[in-house]
Amino acid sequence: MRKLNVVSFGVGVIGSLTAKFILEEKRRQLNLVGAYDIDPRKVGKDLGAVIGLDHAAGIRISDDLDKVLTDVDVAIHTTSSYLRGACPQIESVVSHGVDVVSSCEELSYPYVVDRQLSGKLDLLAKKHAATVLGTGINPGFLMDALPIALTAPCESIRRIRIGRRMNAATRRVPFQKKVGAGLTKGEFQSAIKNHQISGHVGLEQSVSMLADAIGWKLDRVEVGDVEPVIATKATNEGYVKIPAGRVAGVRQSAKGLARGKPLIELDFAAYEGSEQEYDLVEIDGTPPVNCKISPCVHGDHGTVAMLVNMVPKVVNAPPGLLTMKDMQLPSAFL
Repeated sequence: MRKLNVVSFGVGVIGSLTAKFILEEKRRQLNLVGAYDIDPRKVGKDLGAVIGLDHAAGIRISDDLDKVLTDVDVAIHTTSSYLRGACPQIESVVSHGVDVVSSCEELSYPYVVDRQLSGKLDLLAKKHAATVLGTGINPGFLMDALPIALTAPCESIRRIRIGRRMNAATRRVPFQKKVGAGLTKGEFQSAIKNHQISGHVGLEQSVSMLADAIGWKLDRVEVGDVEPVIATKATNEGYVKIPAGRVAGVRQSAKGLARGKPLIELDFAAYEGSEQEYDLVEIDGTPPVNCKISPCVHGDHGTVAMLVNMVPKVVNAPPGLLTMKDMQLPSAFL
């Protein structure tokens, strides 16, 4: 296949990691031809200097979207976790007839957030023959696309349980901050209440996508509160030393219920000092399917890989707003 021209829409942490990966992995069938950001500290600078390369990339970060999207196949969008913040940005890209692969967590299954807004984006993408996909490692793969694939050999399914546990100290600093590492319990509760930290975003999307893919009609999805995990002993693995008694990270669960019974259960935990790391899918079916990945898939590397690996599949997909359940089976391309 011909090389695809891609641009980075957003040069934050994930955008930087993705751009760096594309530039350094010359085997990949992608040409990074532009970078867009509105941060005045980045605009006009060479991309290589901003993302930590030891040489110039020959790409200037621009805040002129019309210029950046000239002769481009796909924009890799990495600016927001939330649909309402990301949607105007994505609309501006698809209006140029450019496909979008986004790390926006709520975009992974946006209909549970705002069906009207999602429908509007779908129509706009179809009008301009563009495809939009929200993906990542979670949501986007481990707690939804992977379990969907694992149901294939089942004649019947009674219940699905999915778990993810990780040591947050191995993740990027913004992620550690997002899970409240180092805060007191009171500071954590205040930060959650004031939306200064969010914990995990995407459990409702994963439950809903999985249920839709296998044809289950849920009465409702219950997403539990973000609960702090308190360090039982001091740890110094992450960006900040955490004394015993402080918040080490978060735990959160979600359930998809029908007739009062949980058909889908998700359990997510990310905290510094976790002695166990795994991704777990247990399908109570005929036959039963049990899959455990240990240690867990690294979130930052996994997200970058999902964004990059889905680019050629998005280019070959029909126009409109799609989710991972609508895509060809995910795979690496080397």
